[in-house]
Amino acid sequence: MEGLCRLFGKTKQAYYKYDEERMMTRMSQEVFAVDFIKQVREKDCGIGGMKIRLMYKREFAGKSPLGRDRFEDVIDKYGLKLRRKTRKPTTTNSSHGLPTYPNLIKDFIPTAPNQLWVSDITYIPIIHGTGNYRFCYLTIIMDGYKPIISA
Repeated sequence: MEGLCRLFGKTKQAYYKYDEERMMTRMSQEVFAVDFIKQVREKDCGIGGMKIRLMYKREFAGKSPLGRDRFEDVIDKYGLKLRRKTRKPTTTNSSHGLPTYPNLIKDFIPTAPNQLWVSDITYIPIIHGTGNYRFCYLTIIMDGYKPIISA
């Protein structure tokens, strides 16, 4: 037995500690949880993992249901997570009740530097690892003067 364990890179202790019945129980719990999740999602495809977990826990209390972390691992393992909707930040709100001011530079053409400054703001989504994202805001301030170069 020791030679076989060494061949497969396992210790003798790991071989004797392995309990096939326990593994079969764990696998059947996973399959049962996956079936439950799929049944719930057939009725309501937008229901999230936490709500399904609470429903699972309530329905199978006392029958050794999966724990929270293990339930979430099953959702990840079998690809049952819902895709998150991407949130787009609001950069401009023109429909407010506050006073608006006239565009004073609409017909203004600068004739020298430092007469007109213009700016803009935009957002850049930055994705972190597992699909989480944040927004970084970028602003640019430029001089509105453009010299005319004659040839």
